[in-house]
Amino acid sequence: MATISHPLKDKLRANLRCLVEFCPVDKSNPKDCPLYLLRQMERPRRLELFSALNEDDLVYLATYHHICLNTKPACKLEI
Repeated sequence: MATISHPLKDKLRANLRCLVEFCPVDKSNPKDCPLYLLRQMERPRRLELFSALNEDDLVYLATYHHICLNTKPACKLEI
C-alpha cells in the first residue's frame, strides 16, 4: 500500500515537536497544558505517542499553543 503524504500534518508535527519537551516560553510543564502528562513520560514513549497523533489532534495543539502564547511573552509557531 502506498504512503500518502500529508503536508499539513507533517508541518504541524515538525512545528509542534519542540512542545513535547516543555513549554517554549518559560521551559516549564504547566499542569493546565494538554501536553502535561505526555511530557512526564520517558522520551521514547513520549515521541511514540506524539508521532501517533492525528491531524485533528495536531491542529488542536497548535491552536491551544497559539492561544496560550497570546497570554504569555511571544513565541512564534509557523503554520
